[in-house]
Amino acid sequence: MSHFTKCELKMTNLLAIKKALEDLKLKFQYDEQGQGAVVRGYRGDSLKAAISVDMGQYDIGVVANAEGTYDLTADWWGVETTQGTSEAEFKEQLYQRYQYHNVKQACEEKGYAVEEEVNEEDGTIRLVVRKWVSD
Repeated sequence: MSHFTKCELKMTNLLAIKKALEDLKLKFQYDEQGQGAVVRGYRGDSLKAAISVDMGQYDIGVVANAEGTYDLTADWWGVETTQGTSEAEFKEQLYQRYQYHNVKQACEEKGYAVEEEVNEEDGTIRLVVRKWVSD
Protein backbone atom coordinates (compact mmCIF):
# COMPACT_ATOMS: atom_id res chain seq x y z
CA MET A 1 0.00 0.00 0.00
CA SER A 2 1.23 3.42 -0.86
CA HIS A 3 0.91 6.72 0.96
CA PHE A 4 2.11 10.31 0.98
CA THR A 5 5.50 10.82 2.62
CA LYS A 6 7.19 14.16 3.15
CA CYS A 7 10.89 14.85 3.05
CA GLU A 8 12.48 18.00 4.41
CA LEU A 9 15.01 20.09 2.49
CA LYS A 10 14.73 23.40 4.38
CA MET A 11 13.70 25.32 1.27
CA THR A 12 12.34 28.81 1.92
CA ASN A 13 12.46 30.54 -1.48
CA LEU A 14 9.45 29.62 -3.64
CA LEU A 15 10.81 31.52 -6.66
CA ALA A 16 14.07 29.52 -6.51
CA ILE A 17 12.04 26.30 -6.30
CA LYS A 18 10.09 27.26 -9.44
CA LYS A 19 13.30 28.11 -11.32
CA ALA A 20 14.85 24.81 -10.22
CA LEU A 21 11.83 22.90 -11.53
CA GLU A 22 12.08 24.80 -14.83
CA ASP A 23 15.79 23.86 -15.07
CA LEU A 24 14.83 20.22 -14.60
CA LYS A 25 12.23 20.63 -17.38
CA LEU A 26 9.41 19.44 -15.14
CA LYS A 27 5.79 20.45 -15.62
CA PHE A 28 4.25 22.01 -12.54
CA GLN A 29 1.34 24.09 -11.34
CA TYR A 30 1.49 26.56 -8.52
CA ASP A 31 -1.05 28.09 -6.21
CA GLU A 32 -1.98 31.45 -7.76
CA GLN A 33 -5.41 32.02 -6.27
CA GLY A 34 -4.92 30.78 -2.71
CA GLN A 35 -6.76 27.55 -3.52
CA GLY A 36 -3.69 25.31 -3.50
CA ALA A 37 -2.36 23.19 -6.33
CA VAL A 38 -3.70 19.62 -6.27
CA VAL A 39 -1.19 16.81 -5.68
CA ARG A 40 -2.38 13.40 -6.91
CA GLY A 41 -1.58 10.21 -5.02
CA TYR A 42 -2.59 6.56 -4.77
CA ARG A 43 -6.20 5.63 -5.57
CA GLY A 44 -7.38 9.20 -5.92
CA ASP A 45 -5.85 10.51 -2.69
CA SER A 46 -4.95 14.17 -3.03
CA LEU A 47 -3.68 17.10 -1.04
CA LYS A 48 -3.17 20.82 -1.58
CA ALA A 49 0.27 22.34 -2.02
CA ALA A 50 2.03 25.55 -3.04
CA ILE A 51 3.35 23.69 -6.11
CA SER A 52 2.29 20.42 -7.71
CA VAL A 53 4.93 18.74 -9.90
CA ASP A 54 3.42 16.50 -12.59
CA MET A 55 5.16 13.12 -12.55
CA GLY A 56 2.58 11.35 -14.72
CA GLN A 57 -0.01 9.42 -12.72
CA TYR A 58 1.34 10.78 -9.41
CA ASP A 59 2.53 14.24 -8.38
CA ILE A 60 5.11 15.68 -6.02
CA GLY A 61 3.87 18.49 -3.79
CA VAL A 62 5.86 21.42 -2.45
CA VAL A 63 4.01 22.04 0.80
CA ALA A 64 4.47 24.95 3.22
CA ASN A 65 5.02 23.93 6.82
CA ALA A 66 4.68 25.70 10.18
CA GLU A 67 8.37 26.65 10.29
CA GLY A 68 8.06 28.79 7.15
CA THR A 69 9.91 26.32 4.93
CA TYR A 70 8.70 23.92 2.24
CA ASP A 71 8.61 20.13 2.34
CA LEU A 72 8.35 17.72 -0.57
CA THR A 73 5.37 15.42 -0.19
CA ALA A 74 4.52 12.58 -2.55
CA ASP A 75 3.47 9.02 -2.94
CA TRP A 76 7.13 8.14 -3.56
CA TRP A 77 6.35 4.50 -4.32
CA GLY A 78 3.98 5.63 -7.06
CA VAL A 79 6.42 8.17 -8.47
CA GLU A 80 9.28 5.66 -8.50
CA THR A 81 7.31 2.78 -10.02
CA THR A 82 5.73 4.90 -12.77
CA GLN A 83 8.59 7.30 -13.54
CA GLY A 84 11.69 5.50 -12.27
CA THR A 85 12.63 8.49 -10.11
CA SER A 86 13.36 7.76 -6.46
CA GLU A 87 12.82 10.21 -3.62
CA ALA A 88 16.59 10.53 -3.10
CA GLU A 89 17.27 11.20 -6.80
CA PHE A 90 14.55 13.83 -7.02
CA LYS A 91 15.70 15.56 -3.83
CA GLU A 92 19.32 15.65 -4.99
CA GLN A 93 18.50 17.10 -8.41
CA LEU A 94 16.01 19.66 -7.10
CA TYR A 95 18.12 20.72 -4.15
CA GLN A 96 21.20 21.44 -6.26
CA ARG A 97 19.24 23.60 -8.70
CA TYR A 98 17.34 25.22 -5.81
CA GLN A 99 20.56 26.18 -4.03
CA TYR A 100 22.00 27.55 -7.27
CA HIS A 101 19.04 29.87 -7.83
CA ASN A 102 18.75 30.77 -4.14
CA VAL A 103 22.43 31.82 -3.94
CA LYS A 104 22.29 33.64 -7.27
CA GLN A 105 19.18 35.57 -6.20
CA ALA A 106 20.72 36.50 -2.84
CA CYS A 107 23.86 37.79 -4.57
CA GLU A 108 21.84 39.87 -7.02
CA GLU A 109 19.73 41.34 -4.20
CA LYS A 110 22.93 42.50 -2.51
CA GLY A 111 24.20 44.15 -5.70
CA TYR A 112 26.59 41.45 -6.88
CA ALA A 113 26.81 40.32 -10.50
CA VAL A 114 27.77 36.82 -11.60
CA GLU A 115 31.10 37.13 -13.42
CA GLU A 116 31.81 33.45 -13.95
CA GLU A 117 30.01 30.15 -13.60
CA VAL A 118 31.85 26.83 -13.80
CA ASN A 119 30.26 23.38 -13.73
CA GLU A 120 32.86 21.09 -12.15
CA GLU A 121 33.30 17.41 -13.10
CA ASP A 122 32.02 16.29 -9.69
CA GLY A 123 28.72 18.12 -10.30
CA THR A 124 29.43 21.16 -8.13
CA ILE A 125 28.82 24.62 -9.51
CA ARG A 126 31.30 27.40 -8.80
CA LEU A 127 30.04 30.98 -9.03
CA VAL A 128 32.33 33.99 -9.06
CA VAL A 129 30.53 37.21 -8.21
CA ARG A 130 31.68 40.77 -8.16
CA LYS A 131 30.32 44.01 -6.79
CA TRP A 132 31.46 47.34 -8.16
CA VAL A 133 31.67 50.05 -5.56
CA SER A 134 31.89 53.66 -6.62
CA ASP A 135 33.96 56.10 -4.61
